[in-house]
Amino acid sequence: MRTTDLAFSGFVLLLGIGHAVMAAGMPQGSLKFPGPGYYPKLVGIFLIVTSLGCLIQALLGRGLDRAAKPATHAALRPMMGKTVALLGLLLGYGWLLTPLGFPIAICLFLVAAIRVFGYRNWAIIILIATGLTVASYLTFISWLKVPLPLGVVGDLLD
Repeated sequence: MRTTDLAFSGFVLLLGIGHAVMAAGMPQGSLKFPGPGYYPKLVGIFLIVTSLGCLIQALLGRGLDRAAKPATHAALRPMMGKTVALLGLLLGYGWLLTPLGFPIAICLFLVAAIRVFGYRNWAIIILIATGLTVASYLTFISWLKVPLPLGVVGDLLD
């Protein structure tokens, strides 16, 4: 049983419970007309469910951990490079969000992030990024009315 896996999963579980409890005190609205607590409640539930899954995995996988060898520095290098690349992409996304707008900035971020994490087929990358961009636009801008900057897309829609 890996203590760090259990500790992190427990921490995220507590975070999710706290998030859901705070969101429950806010007006929920309905699916058609969500209130300010609707989306935070969903995030809290998501955190609770995923952390419970990680806790179960950590508890059930304890026999496998004993046979596993500790990771070496050489094995961690590719993961560290991807982590640094993702941090750079997030900073770039934040920098481009206002001038380009949410739809273009998120699409560029997704294309680059999918590429960093190993997909090499450009058609698949563009299809996934475009689909997630449209889903994000419909969810956050059209449905939840989050006031995200639209940038160039906003100029085209006006």
